[in-house]
Amino acid sequence: MKHLILGTAGHVDHGKTALVKALTGIECDTHKEEKRRGITINLGFTSLKLPSGDTIGIVDVPGHRDFVHTMVAGASGIDIALLLVAADSGVMPQTREHLRIMQILGVRSGIIVISRIDLADPEVSDMAETEIRELVKGTFLENAPIVKVSSKTGEGIDELKGAIARAASEVRVRAGSEVFRMFIDRVFSVSGYGTVATGSVIGGTVKAGSTVYLLPRGRELKLRRLERYGNEVEEVTAGDRASLNLSGVSREETARGMLVSDRLLRSSMLLDANFNLFESGKTLKLWSRAVFLLGTFESQARIHLLDKQSIRAGECAIVQIHLEEPCTAQIGDRFVLRSSSCDTTLGGGEIIDASPLHHRRRSSQLIERLKKLSTGKLPELITSEVKKNPGGISLKSLVERLNISSAEIVSTELSCVIRLQGEKDLYLIDEADLDSTCSRIIRGIADYHKKNPLASSGPALEELQGILPVCQGQDGKDILGAILARMVNQKKLRKEGHRWSLHGHHAASGLYVREIDIVERFFKDCGLKTPLLSELELHARRNGLDNHLLRQIIQHLISAGLLYKAESDLIHSSIVDSSRITLLRKLKETPEGLTVAAFRDLISANRKLCLLLLSIYDKEGVTERRGDMRVITKKGIEVLDSTP
Repeated sequence: MKHLILGTAGHVDHGKTALVKALTGIECDTHKEEKRRGITINLGFTSLKLPSGDTIGIVDVPGHRDFVHTMVAGASGIDIALLLVAADSGVMPQTREHLRIMQILGVRSGIIVISRIDLADPEVSDMAETEIRELVKGTFLENAPIVKVSSKTGEGIDELKGAIARAASEVRVRAGSEVFRMFIDRVFSVSGYGTVATGSVIGGTVKAGSTVYLLPRGRELKLRRLERYGNEVEEVTAGDRASLNLSGVSREETARGMLVSDRLLRSSMLLDANFNLFESGKTLKLWSRAVFLLGTFESQARIHLLDKQSIRAGECAIVQIHLEEPCTAQIGDRFVLRSSSCDTTLGGGEIIDASPLHHRRRSSQLIERLKKLSTGKLPELITSEVKKNPGGISLKSLVERLNISSAEIVSTELSCVIRLQGEKDLYLIDEADLDSTCSRIIRGIADYHKKNPLASSGPALEELQGILPVCQGQDGKDILGAILARMVNQKKLRKEGHRWSLHGHHAASGLYVREIDIVERFFKDCGLKTPLLSELELHARRNGLDNHLLRQIIQHLISAGLLYKAESDLIHSSIVDSSRITLLRKLKETPEGLTVAAFRDLISANRKLCLLLLSIYDKEGVTERRGDMRVITKKGIEVLDSTP
């Protein structure tokens, strides 16, 4: 099934709304002001059943010059255009303007309708046809069929329906996108349901019950119910006119121009773009003010020419658009610029970077890069996004920013870009940035080894993440893990548990034999007494050991199994091991178990040491606490039986 939208276009009072009613039986001008003034002010929506069984959505746009911004909102996302020219009036200003707007918005299929033929002689109607053929030369409508109709008498309506059916069968289905997007054009409340937003789906697919986001606010919402052309459906897809019943947001918090998406997309107040100035437009200087229109989004903007000092009518330029409101756009989106007073359409173009840096200087390198981007070639687009993220970028983020499928990105050949598979996603990183990150990792681990000479392993992932500003956040942690795994495979690093060392690293315990012996002897001499930290530090200082080296030696002794740490106390292994055997032998002879007091009497130690020892044995699993008693476990019996 094709999902298509047909949109009307043309000068005010040329019969667009009357034609839609003749085609569908639906009156789109429903507002009191529209009835009073006899012109369309708001967008009108209906649908037409085609002979194929498909339903095509129809958007009826206003033709008056004061409502061109509304026309742009309706024209965004249409697949087939109906350009109307009244037989008794011929081509008028908004006929030209609407044609240019549809051209710049990328509409590629359409039908020319000469309307109100009941009000004009055949000769006049033929003159209108000649005039319109001259107008559409070089546009997407150059070879479009012309159908003459009268909405009043019904003449030509069946022929037009046939032309629409043929155009629908021939039009190419829009390129697929994994990202669901719908600009809101209307929002209202329905009793018993809550907030309902309508719009034309410009990308992706979404199902009822899904989680969606209201952008640019980033508000997480639930889709309670979906409608397509007034009928409840389970899903809507690109090319549909849809109504979304949004749960979790009020009518007052939702507005025209916002975007509904199935994922959080980045918003920006800067956009890089290709821009075409209409032939009837005025000359634009280095900086100009304008009104920016994208879908139903509208914002005042300043236009900064990047590759030229000025452009005249009919010329093109690469520009950076500075918006007053954040816009959620994607690469490839088409926009329109109107004069700051919103009385003239200046031109339009295509977004080439939806979240650029602020270009304070127009360097030759910048202009060359933007020109490559403006060609729209996928390798340049992907590489540009990758370069903007020195810590790497996930495949998911690239899909969201470029509005293309993950399969397209994965299958694209890229030079100087490395792919890394993390636990959660595939990441792409610039080769030079990866080399720089790897160098910082090696320096960081080497510094750790230098500061911790007795440690057999290096820092944990979180410690490495702390010295790498480019690897922050959840994605940063995942991509850092992928980088470390790559370095292990390259034999640059060695992984030990959750820590990483340089591949050839060995603890320098041989250089500190005397110091290690001093600390171990101190604990051994303490016997059944747990020493205070202050006593240990005083002993170390007397023997020329500072606190940093002392901590290193303690950690070394723990790793070597010569010290046990119980809570904040340290006990020599000789005490722990001998007391363990003594306790297990007694427990084997005493099935009912021993109390702490009985254990204290057994080894002639104080209660504190006994509690610390019992906590060690419980953790080892050789003893088990039952009330106030300790009993031997199966593992304890095995340990005892294996003891010489």
